[in-house]
Amino acid sequence: MKISRLYLISAAAAAFAASPAMAQTDGHLVAPSYIGILGGYTFADDERAAPIVRDDLDRAIGFSLLYGSRFGESRFGFETAFTYDTYETGKIASVDLYRYIGSFDLTYSFGDRASFTPYLIAGIGGAYNDVLPDSEDDWDFIANAGLGFVTGPVTKAGQIRLRAEARYVYDNFQDGYGEPRINIGIEIPLFQDFKMEAPSVVTETQVVEVPTGLSDSDGDGVVDEKDQCPDTPPNTRVDGVGCPLDKVIALRGVTFEFDKTRLRPDSVTILDWATEILKKYPEMEVEIAGHTDSIGRDSYNQKLSEGRAQAVEEYFINQGIPDSQMTPKGYGESEPIDTNDTAEGRERNRRVELRILN
Repeated sequence: MKISRLYLISAAAAAFAASPAMAQTDGHLVAPSYIGILGGYTFADDERAAPIVRDDLDRAIGFSLLYGSRFGESRFGFETAFTYDTYETGKIASVDLYRYIGSFDLTYSFGDRASFTPYLIAGIGGAYNDVLPDSEDDWDFIANAGLGFVTGPVTKAGQIRLRAEARYVYDNFQDGYGEPRINIGIEIPLFQDFKMEAPSVVTETQVVEVPTGLSDSDGDGVVDEKDQCPDTPPNTRVDGVGCPLDKVIALRGVTFEFDKTRLRPDSVTILDWATEILKKYPEMEVEIAGHTDSIGRDSYNQKLSEGRAQAVEEYFINQGIPDSQMTPKGYGESEPIDTNDTAEGRERNRRVELRILN
């Protein structure tokens, strides 16, 4: 093996060893690093030809070994790689061409590379082309750009991911050649993000009862002085005055701007009251049901009712209610509770309800 070939392989190995592995900030490991092993297929430039016999070089088959990392928690990162290619004519009597590449690439990932993540890649490097006769051997500039993707883990052990990419490679050797290249292989993370957990401390809790003069005889969370429905059974869900909640809670007073899904300011009072109930019973799942009157097309009313139900859900989420506790649903004009022949009846039909599901 030539000295120049040994030098390139040693330089690539040194780049792998010298690259930063990880940094720690506030109990987190950031800039997760990875290595990759890729097989490559290059569609040879039509102008490439084997020396002496001048046969066209049809393709190149090779492999890449790479090390990559992100810049902190940025989507930008870098990769250093060693690539080996063999150009072939497909004819036994023809001469092949061997190429050794050391490169440095910048990457931009559309995600965290922990799950399916597309990415862009571009970089530069040096290529040593080994041909016969040896007088044509030479170092040359090389550049590439492309796109690809990496999957989520396909194995539990090692968290190995699959990786595929397509690049356009420019090699300044001889007259200069531009060639598409496809790489397929695996990517293996070297370090995983983790959070430092504080050591558990077991403390003995001492309950001290302080007389307040306020009692809750039925244990529903509403003091007797304000409890309008005393002696409710244990575990009964109650409203702010201690009365059992209906399966359907009408949010009377929740109104919207005309023909819109935007809540009016006077809706806040009833929505805040409903927010307290949802926080009091976090295990209670509800459907937010939106309704309209019969004025307008059925399809339009259906869409309007869905938008209003979603507007109420968004208000609750902004108040700290998890979206897993709620399901917005529009019913349009299909479930009136009054006649649509009068203004008063239509006003009652334009409503939002909470329907308790469990």
